[in-house]
Formats: sequence, C-alpha cells, structure tokens
Amino acid sequence: MSFQNMPDLGPMFTPEGNANAVWVLERAKEAATKCRVVFDIPYGEDFFQQLDIWLPREEPATNLPVLVYVHGGGWQKGHKEWNSLVAERIVEFPAILVSPNHRLAPSSKYPQQLADIFCALKWVHDNIDRYKGDRNRIFLGGHSSGGHLAALATMRTDLFATYDLPADLIKACFPLSAPLDLRLEMCEPGGRRQKQLKLFLERDNQDREASVTEHTAQAKVPMFLSWGSADFVEVMEHNRLMVDRMAQNKTCVFEYYVQPGGTHNGTQNAWLDPHNPYVDKVLSWIANPPDSLTCSPI
Repeated sequence: MSFQNMPDLGPMFTPEGNANAVWVLERAKEAATKCRVVFDIPYGEDFFQQLDIWLPREEPATNLPVLVYVHGGGWQKGHKEWNSLVAERIVEFPAILVSPNHRLAPSSKYPQQLADIFCALKWVHDNIDRYKGDRNRIFLGGHSSGGHLAALATMRTDLFATYDLPADLIKACFPLSAPLDLRLEMCEPGGRRQKQLKLFLERDNQDREASVTEHTAQAKVPMFLSWGSADFVEVMEHNRLMVDRMAQNKTCVFEYYVQPGGTHNGTQNAWLDPHNPYVDKVLSWIANPPDSLTCSPI
C-alpha cells in the first residue's frame, strides 16, 4: 500500500498544518476502502515522480473525464495521498482522479516541479485510456502550491510542444487557495514568505517567470479560482490580483469564488461538503466545460 511507503518530510509550516496533515491521512485510508485505487505508478525515474489513480468502485463506462489534481505543501512538503479528500467526490461523479507527486524543494528547485507536472500530464495523455479515461477531457487543479503549479502549467501553453502534448490538452483549470504572485519584491525582506520562495526558486530572477499573474496575457484555458475569506493574507492578495488581471485581458473563460470563512486548509477540506458551491462549480465545468468569455464571481 502507498501509505506504507510515504517518506517523513518533517513538520508542516504551522501547527494547524500538522494537525490537518494527520487528519487527512486518516481520511485517505478510509477513502481507499470506498474506491478502486492504483497507487505509486511511475511517470519518471525519481522516487517522487509517481502518481495514484482513483477510480469508481464499480467498473465505469469508457471515456470518463479526468481530473489531475496536485497536492499542496509549499513546494517542500506534501503527499499525493492527501488528495483522497478530492477523490471521493470525483469518482462518485463519476470521473477519474489522478494525483501526482512531484520532486520537492530545496533538493529540487523550480522549474523541476513544473517539469514534473508536464511529465505527469504526458503520462496521463498517453495512458489514461487503459483506465477508461478520456484523453480528450483532461482537467487540471490543485491546492495551495499545487494550485500554483497547476495554474502555471495551464498558462504556459508555449511549453506544451516540448512535452509532445496537444495545445488544447487542458479543458479547464481549478487552482484552490493558490499562491499566484511569486515576486520577491512583494515579500517582507527576510520574512517567512521570502525565505520559502528562495528555497523554491533556483535563481531569484525566476520569480516573475514562476508567477502565474505574469502570464495572464496568454491565458486561453477556462479557469475557476477559489480561496477562503480567512485564507493566508498573501493568498487572498494574489488571487485578487489575478482576478484584476484576468478581467483586464478577457482572453478566456474565468470565474472565481471566495469561500465564506474558509481557512487555507479548510478550502481543501470543503471537498467533503456535499453542498459546497466551489465543488459544485468544479463538477459542472467537468461535465460541461464553458465556452463563452466571462469573468465573474459565482
């Protein structure tokens, strides 16, 4: 079982994060009894280049939509198994959830994590039909730093050909509580945020390149942002900036939702709420990807 092979990555960044990580893993073990799960499929040679596939308990019809969902953890921590919270709702839909790990900072620095997302997408595109998934209905999302990587990969359509991927591979993107503006100049000098980014980036001058907010002019894929009204301050600021820039460019379908009272971890845990508007919107887009230009809250 995958749970027995998970490396100890040390404590999370906050006491709340530590408690949530323990709780999520217990939920993951329970969720694995309700779904069919294929653990630890390699998409590369590194230990962290593995993914899990969560499938409906009953043998599904062919051509199910596929959500590739990237875990959070500040680019330094996190496990693909955390996405069991997402898996239960997705497989009930029904759809397939693919949960990839990626290499972690500081031993692996940007752009290696972004490359891993593209390599995982390449694996999904080439292999998901064996699991009755539809390579023509692939969606991408993630929580926290995973949301950042998902959004950045979606924006960087100029890199798709490098990985032999079709330009229209991603049908919609769902970044949740994601840090989207990585400019070091916007951080408190010597503060927690600046230190974290310096561990993530290979060079300081990559901060704009790694910022999703710097790529909105080339946005073409429908995107649905969400964050919490009690989220990390920088996450709320980044998402508001993203909303402003996407509204100005008007190059693709774009909507957003602020989860009332949602904390940083709480927005991810909302996947367990059967009536959460964010989850409902994600599922509706997976069922029917939007095709008109809008920019609005829900």
